[in-house]
Amino acid sequence: MQDIKLKIPKFSDLEQPSSARIVDSIDDLLIEILLRVPIRSLLCFKTVSKRWLSIITNPQFSILCHFNPNRAIGLFLPSAYSLPINPEFDYVHFDNKNPPKPPFKNLKFIKDSSGISVLQSCNGLILCSNSPSRLAKTNYYVCNPTTKHYTTLPKSVLETENSKIHGISLAFDPLKSPHYKVVCVRDSVSSPQHYQIEIYSSQTGPWRLSGDPFIVDVNFSKGVYWNGSIHWISTIGNLTSLCYNLDFESLGVMPMPPLPDDQSTTTTYFGESCDHLHLIKFSFFTVRFDVYEMKRDYSEWFVKYKVDLEHPDELNYYNFTVLSLVRGRREEDAFLVLAIPGDCKAMRYNIIEKTFEKLCDYEGADEQVYFLNAFEYIESLCCV
Repeated sequence: MQDIKLKIPKFSDLEQPSSARIVDSIDDLLIEILLRVPIRSLLCFKTVSKRWLSIITNPQFSILCHFNPNRAIGLFLPSAYSLPINPEFDYVHFDNKNPPKPPFKNLKFIKDSSGISVLQSCNGLILCSNSPSRLAKTNYYVCNPTTKHYTTLPKSVLETENSKIHGISLAFDPLKSPHYKVVCVRDSVSSPQHYQIEIYSSQTGPWRLSGDPFIVDVNFSKGVYWNGSIHWISTIGNLTSLCYNLDFESLGVMPMPPLPDDQSTTTTYFGESCDHLHLIKFSFFTVRFDVYEMKRDYSEWFVKYKVDLEHPDELNYYNFTVLSLVRGRREEDAFLVLAIPGDCKAMRYNIIEKTFEKLCDYEGADEQVYFLNAFEYIESLCCV
């Protein structure tokens, strides 16, 4: 294993070490064992000894804990009954046969009396903000919901310029780096009617301007990180796109799929799973639609799946929302998570096997509240 020295201790002739002591004394062997332990158990194991704490909290160990691909194990959604000043979250685990305790019910461990909202989840970390008021300006936080550790992002260089923020996105890939970046799109101070990008790096420090002001028609509040770039699309009308490459700090345009010119169509899902970028758009009152995937060279979108939700043993759900598309190591692992507002339930639909499975019910929930946003949960030990 790279960057880890093998230490074999010396024991006196009179001392007969136990097998456990030998294992504990060899870093490589101990690390190999700990990598096979569930992340939730590792959080408890940090209290075994200072040495175990040092290993488990090492950034390199946290990266080794991330499988490739590292799929989401659940979703958390704003609760239908929570208040804006103190929002709570419902948790939907993808395996309803043995669901664990929810990772959190609220984000009170982030010390902000204004209340905390989730803006985005990205490979185990989440981007949050407080609820701004006349007395308090907006604060932004990057949080690891597994470890419940967080950091407060510094103030922007344009904080005093009355430059409106249109979107802020998190970029994090633990397989590439233990560090993350945050991309903010706001009004340009120097060029009216233009946007300006600011970027923050957890490795290098404060916010700084990136690139020249620009004009584009996309929804900056729904950024998706994939392939080293943040991606935005328009969500109504003709599809347009924009992507920002974080390595080169350059803007580009993605081609869009050949979707029908139908005023009744809407983009229902745009997201990433296991290093795949997906787009779903279909007409209202239909149960048949295509799932598009983008090629890594950005040459085109192609139809990855053809979905037909009609099932002889199920209701024909003409009123549903796609909360998530989850991929895995095997092709047959792919499934959709669907919200069925009329029945207040979340369903899992296996795309290859064409089977339904109910994940949970929400008794008496308001169908217009809790299906608006869903954030994937990936267990992670990564530092913030």
